[in-house]
Amino acid sequence: MSSFLRDYGWFLIFWSTLILLGAMEYFAPELPDDASRRRRWPVNLSLGLINGLVTSSVPVLTVGSAQWAANHQVGLLNWLAAPLWVVVPLTIVGRSLAQYVFHVLCHKVPLLWRLHRVHHCDTHLDATSTLRNHPLELIANVMFVSAMVALLGLSPAVLVAYESAEALLNLLSHANIRVPPVAERIARALFLTTPALHRIHHSARHEETDTNYGAAFLFWDWLFGTYRDKTAETEAFRFGLNEVSLERAENLEVQLALPWRP
Repeated sequence: MSSFLRDYGWFLIFWSTLILLGAMEYFAPELPDDASRRRRWPVNLSLGLINGLVTSSVPVLTVGSAQWAANHQVGLLNWLAAPLWVVVPLTIVGRSLAQYVFHVLCHKVPLLWRLHRVHHCDTHLDATSTLRNHPLELIANVMFVSAMVALLGLSPAVLVAYESAEALLNLLSHANIRVPPVAERIARALFLTTPALHRIHHSARHEETDTNYGAAFLFWDWLFGTYRDKTAETEAFRFGLNEVSLERAENLEVQLALPWRP
């Protein structure tokens, strides 16, 4: 039993969290609009399964890159032989910065945006939206972040904990659930990404889409001026992209081919 939990424990935790959040969204959604689950979920879940297969075949992952750097004494923190009390916060800061930079590049570099817009095509937002990524974007993300991890010499042990926590926080930030006001205030004070803040990033308004890039933390958004704490009140809030029709957004084949479409 212990070997099963060791090998498949994280898989069970991730999908159990997804199912739990899905139940919460069904019984107590924050946004009451029709979530179009029958049309959206097949696309989101299919992309999630495809990306799971891609992830297992990618030879260089972030933790593996960090372990290689540690074994060969490559990277800033390895060169400095920094103590643990320095390594832990700098690993968290460095890893979150790498993800922030890549996310910004996905919005600013046309080639990367062609891949990333698959994620933004979702016409509603819930926990399954976390799975909605083009496989090529996933590969590009792993390559970029792994290079940054090795360059900075981040701690493999700390990265294991961070990657796990970020994956769960990513599910939570996309979830259509009600967060108590007290918890929302505390999370914002700690620069944690909340569902309310991440919904702004998925707005159909371009000036709102280019904000709140942080996956787990928003202190880089605050530092670089991309933080936004509320949406515009002049019109009804909408998800998705204006240039992609509803039919194209809910078609798996079209979404996989979207990077090559105008």
